[in-house]
Amino acid sequence: MLILVRKKIRLLVENKSPTASESKALCNERQKLRQYLTLWRKEQFELFPGLRERIGAFDPSQPELEPLLLPSSLSQPFRTKYGLDNIAKIEYSLREGRAHDALDDVRKSIKIFNHNLNFKKTFVHGQQPNTRAQAFLRTLTKDKICGAEKYRSERKALLALGLPETDQTLQDLQDDQLWSKDSSRPASLGDSCKEDPWFWHVGRPSGLTETEDREWDIERKESH
Repeated sequence: MLILVRKKIRLLVENKSPTASESKALCNERQKLRQYLTLWRKEQFELFPGLRERIGAFDPSQPELEPLLLPSSLSQPFRTKYGLDNIAKIEYSLREGRAHDALDDVRKSIKIFNHNLNFKKTFVHGQQPNTRAQAFLRTLTKDKICGAEKYRSERKALLALGLPETDQTLQDLQDDQLWSKDSSRPASLGDSCKEDPWFWHVGRPSGLTETEDREWDIERKESH
């Protein structure tokens, strides 16, 4: 919830000429975030009293600038010194799942983009329909990039928590990799020599029980 409110505030702050209702919304979201941050810090200090000496009061006028100080934003020696190693493992597990979810979103966005691109090529004719279709495709392209940015954010945190840079399951993802061969159309010359980007060949199976999820993690790590 903290992260969602911060995102709302940043979107409102980006508007350089806000309306009266938008300015009011910004005040309301900041008030909400101040309350969430107060509760967050209280829980942090209760669980890890030693952090009190390292965390000061936040600026109430711009609470969206206050770092949450999750384990991924702290160095390994700091985490060990203040007893955050176990909570770091929990964050790692959560972020690993979120990274796979983000890759799922990327794959879905690419499939939707491909389907609409094929539809445009086959059925859309005329200047105005093509202009509208092209604008829609640009929106779908943004969806692909948004999914990739979410993945990169999770992977950055995982790297800080110990994920090897050379990990073959959660690799670096570039914008020029956001594509796939279209299996719904006949193969073109040279398609057999071209492989889909790496993220089409990895992923956490859906619908696993907690035990199966742990076993899948073990099997994946043993195979890489």
